[in-house]
Amino acid sequence: MAQQIYSSPSNGNSENGANNGSRSGSKAGIAGLGPLAMTTQWEEDGWRQQRTPGSYECWNFDVFDSMGNGASVSFFDGLYFHPRYLREEKRFYRSGAHPQLKNVREQSLASFYPAVAISLFQGGRRVAHAVNAYPPGSFRGEQGSPEIAIGPNRITLRQDGTFGVQMRAYPSERSVTGPRARLDQMMFAELTFRPKLPGVQHTQPLRPDADDGARHTWVVAAPLCEVTGRIQQVNLRDDTLAYDLPVQANGFHDHVVGGSGICRQIKRIVRGHAVGQDWAITWNHAVGNGCDGQSDAICLFETDTRPLVIRHPQVATPLRNTSNFLVHYPAELTMHGSDLRGNAIELLVKHHDVLEAAPGLVRNTCSVQLTSCGVKRFIGIGLMETNSVRGMTLPIISDWAAASITSIEPDDPLWRL
Repeated sequence: MAQQIYSSPSNGNSENGANNGSRSGSKAGIAGLGPLAMTTQWEEDGWRQQRTPGSYECWNFDVFDSMGNGASVSFFDGLYFHPRYLREEKRFYRSGAHPQLKNVREQSLASFYPAVAISLFQGGRRVAHAVNAYPPGSFRGEQGSPEIAIGPNRITLRQDGTFGVQMRAYPSERSVTGPRARLDQMMFAELTFRPKLPGVQHTQPLRPDADDGARHTWVVAAPLCEVTGRIQQVNLRDDTLAYDLPVQANGFHDHVVGGSGICRQIKRIVRGHAVGQDWAITWNHAVGNGCDGQSDAICLFETDTRPLVIRHPQVATPLRNTSNFLVHYPAELTMHGSDLRGNAIELLVKHHDVLEAAPGLVRNTCSVQLTSCGVKRFIGIGLMETNSVRGMTLPIISDWAAASITSIEPDDPLWRL
């Protein structure tokens, strides 16, 4: 029986500056991964190029150790909690226009909102955070390839099968007047994610389809990874380090993509994961407007074993909390189902601590216990994320969200780093 889900740390030029890396044109990757491996192993993790109002695509990389140190890094083609994007989405659907019309305003499309985000955690709390939005059209990718670039930020699929994650971002901090950008500081992340399982492990609905037929997909690409690298925050004025975190722990990589607003016509989406030395657990739960249970699932991944997927489990959330930004998130979640042989499966998730709360998002640690046939099999600490954009267009919350986003101009020095 596994007792600990995260290993302890042992100690880590282009047009308008949009992409300093090269696109080989062959889906082979900057470091030369063969086209066959790219197609057969990672194509489902590749860019889908969503081009309908409110659509989004996001690649997430999480690493977190037993001491509460780690980071969450995200790359967005369509920053789905950007207040302007949410207003444009509502404006479009209120107009009754058809999503495939050629005269759709570019402000309502994902390509207008490329962005990156990073949160740094130490001792179980967020100590640094950045959301940087890049100019429209600065996203660079190739359909079917998980390699992307947004300004100087990149995901690279290397020849040895690892993912290289590189990010540069201006952090923001809270002040008496709200969030403010720290242009005198810089966050640097250089991480290597080495999947322990070959290729994309599982793809499933993230939430039910909306009335417009748009699909929302959760790609559990690499649920079990070894992660090494380093994350730093530097004071640019005197080159001193505000934070320096060597990384050597287990990690998780997933990818969410949708053809309309992530929470359009529903209240919220809850998804989480727990990672052990040779296993990983994921779960998701969508709430609201009669969709409960339609896309919910529990997944168990083990080395040398086929994934175990429990679809449409019974879900109970008897206790829940509310963040300062009106995001409701579970204080306790139980999921019950059975496998193809009729064996009962139970997942119990209990809230521990909030790592970060922001407009549209709550990310927290939680205890995770998975049992099969009444026998305990897996237990540990995991991460859970709740997304909800309800209330995001309210003046105070919208203003806070907008102030939390740092816009990067085409001539910003960040492009050249």
